Amino acid sequence: MLKLDSNKKKIVIVADPHNDIDKLDKILTKEDGDINIVLGDWYDSFSYDEPSDYTNTTLYLKEKFLPNPKNYTLFGNHDIHYLYYNQSAMCSGFEEWKYKVIDKALGSDRIAVRDKFNWFIVLDDILLTHAGLDTRLLPSSIKTNDDIFKYLDEQSSYASSKLNSNDVHWFYQVGRSRGGMYKAGGIVWCDFDHEFEPIEDLRQIVGHTSQYMTGVSKQHNSEGFANIVDANNICIDCFMSEYLTLTNGKLELKHYSNL
Repeated sequence: MLKLDSNKKKIVIVADPHNDIDKLDKILTKEDGDINIVLGDWYDSFSYDEPSDYTNTTLYLKEKFLPNPKNYTLFGNHDIHYLYYNQSAMCSGFEEWKYKVIDKALGSDRIAVRDKFNWFIVLDDILLTHAGLDTRLLPSSIKTNDDIFKYLDEQSSYASSKLNSNDVHWFYQVGRSRGGMYKAGGIVWCDFDHEFEPIEDLRQIVGHTSQYMTGVSKQHNSEGFANIVDANNICIDCFMSEYLTLTNGKLELKHYSNL
């Protein structure tokens, strides 16, 4: 289990780069945090969808982002289908040519790269996942946040082994609102707007569900906006036009346009 804290540290949290490596790198460089966390979905894009974009993203991950000990990333649903090639985990955006380009760029480092991805991170008392943990997916025996973290830690090894064996695990199950068969998607698939049911007393920060022009109750700017349902549950998938910093327990929403 990866646990981090913000005591005397500046932590930068960014969601869903989708091949826009220049924008991500500008945020991380300008903020100059002590710890940087990307919430997953490095790949697949409508805007950056040429072979060179997939090569550049992979090389950035392999040669610049992951080797730096202050950088961490989560799995997104648009990552696992390229890192593992599990047919049960493939989603919209996947194409064979992309897999081949990424595979070539990864070379012999495929396993080393994917082993640095995390299913979840606990930051102070906040749960970070790509898409969110829905309360309905927890066993009834779980009563505390520590129980949740322990359960997710136990399930992480199962999820990774299922990916390797081309099998299904609830971490990457798809909910009905995204075309799947389950009441809620797993932690890389849960739809924040249409499925997510918060867990009492658990703070969560997620990406995955695009918050661009989806409602009037959001935190707006000209490019996109985070969805802050309440103080405990935040979705920041907004084309990186906004991101978060956490310093000594203080959480701030920041705007890319101000860099």
